[in-house]
Amino acid sequence: MNIVIMAGGKGTRFWPRSVDNLPKQFLNFHSQQTLIQETAARFQQLVSADHLFIASPERYLPLLDEQLPLFPKQQLIVEPEQKDTAACIALAAFQFLNANNDEAIVFVPSDQHVANEPAFLHAIKLAADTAEMEDAIVTLGITPSRPEVGFGYLKTAESSDHLPPSVLQVVRFLEKPSEERARQLLQEPGMYWNSGIFVCRPSTIARCIQLFQPDIWNSLLQYPLDPAAAYALMPKLSIDYAVMEKVETMYCIPVDCGWDDIGSWAAVSRHSLADVDSNVSQGTVSLIGSTGNTVFTDDDKQVLIIGVHDLIIVSTSNGLLICSKTEEPRLKTWLNQTPR
Repeated sequence: MNIVIMAGGKGTRFWPRSVDNLPKQFLNFHSQQTLIQETAARFQQLVSADHLFIASPERYLPLLDEQLPLFPKQQLIVEPEQKDTAACIALAAFQFLNANNDEAIVFVPSDQHVANEPAFLHAIKLAADTAEMEDAIVTLGITPSRPEVGFGYLKTAESSDHLPPSVLQVVRFLEKPSEERARQLLQEPGMYWNSGIFVCRPSTIARCIQLFQPDIWNSLLQYPLDPAAAYALMPKLSIDYAVMEKVETMYCIPVDCGWDDIGSWAAVSRHSLADVDSNVSQGTVSLIGSTGNTVFTDDDKQVLIIGVHDLIIVSTSNGLLICSKTEEPRLKTWLNQTPR
């Protein structure tokens, strides 16, 4: 199997800490390592160096060279620009096929937390074996631990008799739900969080992209030696929307491994040590009569917070964010509407 770490996100919801020239995958949140360093180290336990790849926009190559200086340059899949995961996965599959390599690829985001790495890596190996055997797309389904509104969900059912009982069939994808709907989903059997991890042979995903998004694959065929020209013709789509929600047969490997998507300040809080008043803070911060806040400052400036509750407060040289935690699911929308 090959691993492709997708490291092209902008981390908009972590503004003002995550910005265009230093997005979240190159930041550390709950350890001394950055998210991309943690992800690379995790998969180095599973595959040898020549089977580990990173897909990244060209603009982030200096950051990768700084944070992973020993990573082989020939293992980089360079995107000319940021066009979301459909274009990224198509380019990777195209390059593997041109190299006559049709081994299963694990496409994994660069910004995920995993508490139980042995369980997680075992599920990845099973997913790759299933993808090879069935010539199918396989995903990891995460056992839900709370009514999460920030993730999509998968509905699954038992698969055919020739597959192990731990390999389920995906019945449908569900978009990010309301809190009430999320609570209902927890009561339904066969329901898992969508991990955003997809495993398949390059030929399998190529066939699906040609079927559901022919413009993307035709762009690569038109400009096989010029990714920039090909990317210029591609729509900006997530692989979930572009392909996965349309595939007739897909399999799911359920796993309970302390997984989390580090995609919000709420996720950072879940994996940080809180004080007796449920505040999480980093920097020179004093909280008085305040509860349930997440506070981050990246300088030595004294910060005094008095009598506020359930806020996200982030102060960096790039700006200041003060947001009610109840508004965090809409934070990306507000940021996209605000000039910065």
